Amino acid sequence: MSCRVIHTELDNFLTYLLGAGIALYITPISNDGTRVSWVTQGLASKFLQHRNKPSIAEYRDWIDSGAYSALLIDGSLLQISYEVIEGALTGHRLAYVPCPFDVEERLLRTEALLDVIEYHAACAPEDIRLRAAVRFDYDLAAAGPGHPATHLTINSPSCRIACAAPLRLGQFADFVFRHFYPAVWKLHPYLQRLAKSGWGDRTISEDERQSMHINWP
Repeated sequence: MSCRVIHTELDNFLTYLLGAGIALYITPISNDGTRVSWVTQGLASKFLQHRNKPSIAEYRDWIDSGAYSALLIDGSLLQISYEVIEGALTGHRLAYVPCPFDVEERLLRTEALLDVIEYHAACAPEDIRLRAAVRFDYDLAAAGPGHPATHLTINSPSCRIACAAPLRLGQFADFVFRHFYPAVWKLHPYLQRLAKSGWGDRTISEDERQSMHINWP
């Protein structure tokens, strides 16, 4: 495992999303030899530091600072970050952050992005879409009782559903597009063909197996 391999796979993925019109914007990839992530315009936070429930203010700040890998055609964000130390995958943050507003794609394509978000943020609260962010975290150093090394978080920071192993980019992409954009997933065989294994050993413990968890071959 190397940052170069991850960088190449991520670059190919993001380039495809942009070229196919699935993403409206992608950000440059940051690769410092241990971490592959996105290049932010503001102060970069530490790896996996943010584990709170995303708010509209944070969504707006992420848009403003470019703290995402891709902005999809409906305004939702993909945040993709991997960490590698001495040839071993040691962490990842793979997040799908739904847009909290029902934004017209036309506006996102023709108007200043932040202006569109500010306009919708000023609308009545009943126009806000109640959709939870979905995040797959892998952090071997933080593993312990109640905190699986690899887990899915939805709706609440205390929700940590154990996953069998770290996710390769293709697994994350398949999960997001198969479940939240089924028409896009069916229309683009590329998304279905992405490699989905080989980026880390299984991390789930025997105790975690006894509770509801996410598993795959």
